[in-house]
Amino acid sequence: MKVKNLREILKQEPAVNLLKLSLQKNRLSHAYLFTGPKGVGKETTAWAFLFHLFCEKDKENPCGECKACKKIEKEIHPDIRILYPEKKEITIGQIRETIYFLRYRPLEAEYKIILIKEADKINLEAGNALLKSLEEPPLYAIFILISENFSKLLPTIVSRSQIVRFRSLPTEVIKEFLKKKYLFEEKVAETLAEISFGSIGKAVTIAEKGILEELNSFVKAGFSNSPLKRFKVAERFSGFLPEVLDEFFYVLSIWVWRSYLKEKIDYPYPQAFPEETFKGDPYLAIRTIYEVKNALDFYVNQELAFYHLLNTLF
Repeated sequence: MKVKNLREILKQEPAVNLLKLSLQKNRLSHAYLFTGPKGVGKETTAWAFLFHLFCEKDKENPCGECKACKKIEKEIHPDIRILYPEKKEITIGQIRETIYFLRYRPLEAEYKIILIKEADKINLEAGNALLKSLEEPPLYAIFILISENFSKLLPTIVSRSQIVRFRSLPTEVIKEFLKKKYLFEEKVAETLAEISFGSIGKAVTIAEKGILEELNSFVKAGFSNSPLKRFKVAERFSGFLPEVLDEFFYVLSIWVWRSYLKEKIDYPYPQAFPEETFKGDPYLAIRTIYEVKNALDFYVNQELAFYHLLNTLF
């Protein structure tokens, strides 16, 4: 369920206040560039902003119940177009379709919105085409570009956009959110908040995909020294989706490094991590993890890749 009010955005006061002021004074920019680390609320804020723009009952406090709000919730509003990378980039074809979309006035709302996710993946040809729309946009058009790294965008696109900066969230804020929203026990919430490095989105993703549980099962299989247990875990991991594996490799690398810090300087070790700690060379281990991760992109046998990883790390 989407956040429907800018008041509910966690600890992003500068960004939220800028958008609220735009709404209150009715001085909306034709293009906003939401930028900051992954998972800190950029897209969540963008959707909340749209509820304020489109709600038919109360634009200051969107109702969530009118036709417009319900369509935004389901992402089916006819005056909102969403762009995201196709095969790792946003193409000229997508921008041309967007330009055609903007030729006609809004069907149901006051504005037409172009929401561009991962805007830094707009290729050069598409960026130049988009620039033309940003230079002379229809009065009813508002672009919202979301990017972790706006330095990858054409400088001319950045210069024509209102930059809205988002920051990493404090660990304590993420921990309390996880405890309240998902009812996690203290040690799990604290671990998730700690390893997400200010990204509430990453913390939630790791939790929802059960990555901590998978880390524990992987480590236990490794320390068992049982070829059969290792093979069974490798077989199970071979069926995971790429997005699950990305998070697993991320958390596995953190486990290796935090094990090393605990051993060398008695640095606090995440409470919900496995009781067993890594004993080898962390640099070699992390290199092996990323070699396996990269190998999976080239369609190697996944079972053998994970079996190799288990045998190499343990």
